[in-house]
Amino acid sequence: MSTTNYRPDIQGLRAIAVLAVMAFHFNPAWLPGGFVGVDVFLVISGFLITSILLHKKAQAGYSLPPTLKYFYASRFKRIAPAYFVMLVLVALVAAVFFLPQDFNTFKKGLEKAAWFNSNNYFADFGDYFAPVNHEQPLLHTWSLAVEIQFYLLAPFMVLLLPIRWLKWVFTGLLIGLSAIAEYRLRLLGIEQATYYSLYARLPEFFAGGLVALYVTTVSGGKSSSWQGTLGLLLIFMAAIAQPLLGPFPGIAALLPVAGSVLLLSQPAQGWAGKMLRCKPLVWVGALSYSLYLWHWPVLAFLRYYTGEETLSLELSLLFVLLTLVLSIISYYGVERAFRTKKTNKKQAIGWLLLAVGVVGTSQAMAKVNAVFTPEQLPIEYRRYADPETICHGKIIGDCLKGDLSSDREVLVLGDSHAAMLNHFFDYLGKELGFKARIITASSCVTIPGFDYQRIAEWAHEPCLAQIEQAKLYTNKAEIIFLAAFWSWHMESREFNQALTDFLSNEVNQAEKYIISQEPLLNRHPMRNQRFTHLGFGKKAGLDKDYQLTNQLLKNLTLLTNKTSYLSLDNLEIFEQAPMWQSHLIYYDEHHLNEIGSIEYARQALPMISKEVINVN
Repeated sequence: MSTTNYRPDIQGLRAIAVLAVMAFHFNPAWLPGGFVGVDVFLVISGFLITSILLHKKAQAGYSLPPTLKYFYASRFKRIAPAYFVMLVLVALVAAVFFLPQDFNTFKKGLEKAAWFNSNNYFADFGDYFAPVNHEQPLLHTWSLAVEIQFYLLAPFMVLLLPIRWLKWVFTGLLIGLSAIAEYRLRLLGIEQATYYSLYARLPEFFAGGLVALYVTTVSGGKSSSWQGTLGLLLIFMAAIAQPLLGPFPGIAALLPVAGSVLLLSQPAQGWAGKMLRCKPLVWVGALSYSLYLWHWPVLAFLRYYTGEETLSLELSLLFVLLTLVLSIISYYGVERAFRTKKTNKKQAIGWLLLAVGVVGTSQAMAKVNAVFTPEQLPIEYRRYADPETICHGKIIGDCLKGDLSSDREVLVLGDSHAAMLNHFFDYLGKELGFKARIITASSCVTIPGFDYQRIAEWAHEPCLAQIEQAKLYTNKAEIIFLAAFWSWHMESREFNQALTDFLSNEVNQAEKYIISQEPLLNRHPMRNQRFTHLGFGKKAGLDKDYQLTNQLLKNLTLLTNKTSYLSLDNLEIFEQAPMWQSHLIYYDEHHLNEIGSIEYARQALPMISKEVINVN
């Protein structure tokens, strides 16, 4: 059979892959393993690219330079136009929507995405105060970066190596790279970097390439219906249950890869073939690239606006409508327009304008962002402390705040909610005559036994290092304060046990004080100010869930020795949150800014003076 013939069943398979990815991205609970749709795409890509190159190689008059020229020109026409249009339009929306600090983060990703290197960027991405992953509009470009990087390898391997060698090379690389990925995932625990890496995804391309090699060189009749049925079942099983198999990709990726291989090796027969070749699914398959390009930015912007990963019914319908409209325009207006074999004057002008737009986007959109940004508040409103002066994630100086001449010292441990209290304890220490040693880390409560594995991978090393630093002082501390994002941490059973062990057994000599969860907001205040400036902000108020957390904290202190609960969440400062006497006191939904932290200390002074400093 000819592997260059049009196969509608492959379009159907593309449709299943993109719909699985979209369902997972929209709500991971709906299809926990839907991300394997990307892996199905990569197997299809390996199959088609290898097939195209083998077909060119077999033609009379074959020559390497013209074939390479044809290959790269066709791939560029297939991928680049719609991709770059997406980058430009997404950059424009981000410039209007995003806070300056968030746009600066986006801009770095944009510059990497423009060079198809965003997989390496997101492999190392980690910033507690940057928008979370589901608010990063270009996160999905990592897979396109991997594909383009594969294109730099594939032609030379397929065109320069004999087919008999190529089979062994593809097989060896598939096994070897899968083993390396598995080693890094399972034994070294390097999950984020491995997930986005080229080497961990190459086995999927090579699996598709092997199908092309054997389909091209082995004559085969009709496939039996069980082959297509089994292939689809393996992909569906992976889409439903893949997370149960552990870190991904590695060996866990072989399940959807095997399903894809079965479906690609011969046109599917029986009910599987009928389903894959049905017109609606084939149409979605044709639209799949544009659907993939546009669905994620739409989701990311809606989530940035709401601050929630799960969208309301109204916004869910808006997501579906916007994604479909943008994808149809992208497919018919951009993809198909650039797919002709020859480039005419009109297309040449389009290419030129597109290239200029992409090159100028990064700097131009930074200016757009400045235009749409209202006058910036002073720096003390836009952070909780100067990161260069506090021991958050690393040790800077002696980590002391307050009255540095005092002989009385307290220890403060926790995550960024404790780091937020640097100005708080500096003020209290100077007023009450004590100094505070504050050792914190992002997302990490700096106590022994903290279950660091559940936090972002980039935060692991600083967390463990700060825990070790804190151990130097815990056994001799007379007073220990603990502050954290309790509403999040206490969802972990392992954390609750570690906290109980710490309070009950680790520091029996010390008086321990757990500072209550400060009231949480239902909207990001600084983002909301921007949206109000743009004409569609909503009033920010309190998220009352923090009250249940504080009751749990209070109950915990009753069960542990020499531990007290400091109820600071009812102070007057929080009555009109996020404002206090016309001043914005919150940095985001759950952190006070410097202004808020100092006022928080002023109002907490009587309670700290009475219940803590004068206890002995």
